[in-house]
Parts: sequence; C-alpha cells; structure tokens
Amino acid sequence: MPLMTVFLREQAGFTFLQIGIAASIMGLPMLFSPVLITFFADRNIDPRRILAVAFTSSACVLTAMFFSTQIKLTLLLYFVHGLSFVAMLPLQDGFFFSLTQQMKSEGKYFPEYPFVRVWGTIGFIVPSLLLYFPLKNGAEPGSILPVAVFFCVLSMINSFFLPPLERKIFAAGTGRRIPTRQAFARLYSPEGRWLAIGIFFGLLAASIYYSFIANYFDEVIHIPRQYIGLIINIGVVLEIGYSLLMPAMQRKIGLKAIISLGLGLMSLRMFLLATFPTPLVAVLVQVMHGMEVLALYIAPPMFINRLAGDEFRNSMQGVYTMGVGGLSRVIAGTTAGFVIMNGDLKNGLYLGAGLALTAFIIITLFFERIPPLQKKQDV
Repeated sequence: MPLMTVFLREQAGFTFLQIGIAASIMGLPMLFSPVLITFFADRNIDPRRILAVAFTSSACVLTAMFFSTQIKLTLLLYFVHGLSFVAMLPLQDGFFFSLTQQMKSEGKYFPEYPFVRVWGTIGFIVPSLLLYFPLKNGAEPGSILPVAVFFCVLSMINSFFLPPLERKIFAAGTGRRIPTRQAFARLYSPEGRWLAIGIFFGLLAASIYYSFIANYFDEVIHIPRQYIGLIINIGVVLEIGYSLLMPAMQRKIGLKAIISLGLGLMSLRMFLLATFPTPLVAVLVQVMHGMEVLALYIAPPMFINRLAGDEFRNSMQGVYTMGVGGLSRVIAGTTAGFVIMNGDLKNGLYLGAGLALTAFIIITLFFERIPPLQKKQDV
C-alpha cells in the first residue's frame, strides 16, 4: 500500500515524526509475532489455518482503520494489524521451504523459490492499478483500505487450497529441543552472523525509504497522487523480470554477489533521488528496485533456509524476521521521523543511502557463503 503514509499525513493529520513512530509501532509485532506463529507451525499446528486466521484478522482491523477518526485509535489499529501482517511472509516462506523439502525427499519436481516469490510481486502491483482511476477522479487516499480488505479476503480463501504438509514434517522436532532456540543458535552462528548483520543494515535503509518515499514524491517532487503508485510499480513490474532471471544469475555469479550488487544499487538509488528530486529521476531509478528486492527479500531467506533443519524450518524464518527484519523496522521508523521532523525529507534518503552502503561493505568483505546441504560447492 504505497499511499498509506500519504493517508496518515493528510486524513489522520500525522506529522513526519508521528508517521515514523507509526512505522515503528507496526514493526513492534515483528519482535515476537513471527517467532510465536512459526513456533506453532513447527509444533504441529497447520500453517494453512494460521494463515487463514492472520488474513481474516487483517481484514477486520483494516476495516476498523477505515472508519477511525482519532490518531490514537489509528495507531492502535496499525499495531494490531502488524500482529498478523508481519508474520505472513516468514510463515509462507517456511511453508514453501518445508513443502519443497518434502517434495525433494519424494523425488518430485518443485519450483525454485524466485519463481514462486514472483507472485507476491504481482500481488503488490494489482491493487495500485485498481486504485489509479479512483485516485485520478478525486478519491481520498483512504480508499486504499477497502481494496486491501478485499485482497485479505481473497488470501484467506486461498489458504484453504494450499497443499498439505505431511505429518512427518511437523513432527520432526521431538524431545526437549525448542525450535526457536535451535533457530537462534544457527542464525547467530559463525555461518550466519555476518549475513544477519549486513542484511540488518540493508533492511534498516529500506524501512527508512519505504516509510517516507510516497510523501517524498508527493511533497518534494510534487508528483500527482494518482501516479505515485504507478511510478513505484514500474520498479515492481521490472522486479518480475529480475525474479525470473535470478536462478540463472545465481548460477553465474552466486547469491552473495546478488546481495552485494543489490545493496550497492540501493544506496545509489536513494542518493540519486535525494540529490536530483525530479519526476524523471524518480522514474529512472526504479530500474534498480528489482536488484534491491533480490538482495533483501529473496536471496537472504534462501541462505537462511540452508541453516535450518526440518524440525525448525519455520522457526528459522521467524527468528530471522524477528532478529533482523523486526529490529531494523522498529529502529528505522522513529529514527527517520526524528531526522526529517523539520520537514526535510531528503535527509531520510541520505541516511538510507549511507546505511545501504554500510550493508554493502559488510556483506562484501565479511560474509562467507553458506553452501547448500546437498552440494559441496556454494552457488
């Protein structure tokens, strides 16, 4: 929902600091919700039913947010929405990796992760396309919420059509071993710690960017609102091509190089936007978006899955989301809010560019590749 922060600023009356605080509040559930929900998934609770409950909860909360007229109530609803929303991605990643592991053991074909992940990209694009004409005809930014509720309902229905996981996948964790503890140990082991630290800085930069980019386009570059979502979606459309090409890229240069390249382009993208705030630059830099997504949201879960065992595969994604994604998101919103509270939105972009550059240096110089279990060489 690219226009959510425009909605908060105009209709809810939020200052930049309050928008940053709201972003941090929505990130707070990432400090416990993903770990708790993925723990349940590793303890024999069907993740398909967990997803159904999460999407239903989101639909209810977004509906209430649409009718809210008070800042405090909107912030509370934003937090409650985060309880279910932030756990969806690690839970779905854990479900996918568990299912592919099951199919692999049965000798069946399974699709590569980027080919499945691309459907999430398409799902991001469609709502903005649907909103283009209402916004062009003068609809308020709050119209994004009914559209979001509609897709929550569709996602809830889809959860009942997902393939089941065999019992043995759920029962893999036995005895006194706690999936969450195993996952924490693996994430911060010598194999995983530099990946976690580097991606933390990258996600910190990304959270700052996405917290205020719609406001930047609106108030600094003065792009008409009906075009903001469409411009952002230029990068998202190109992201589909990057995702489809990723397996070939992985075979040529490896996952680590994909992450480093994406982080470098991410830093350059924010620097260019802050230095040259024109509609043309806003459009042109979208070509870098796809590599950023590969670096932050597709390649890392693939590495993280290599650290996991069947008994804590869901928890591995949950712990990563909490310890890396959640912590960065909580820090980013309020930090960016303070940096730009005087109204200079460029400062947030310069800060993000510096953090992305830091992430690039850490991954390039310190992170060693994590090889797949079935291969001796890394890719």
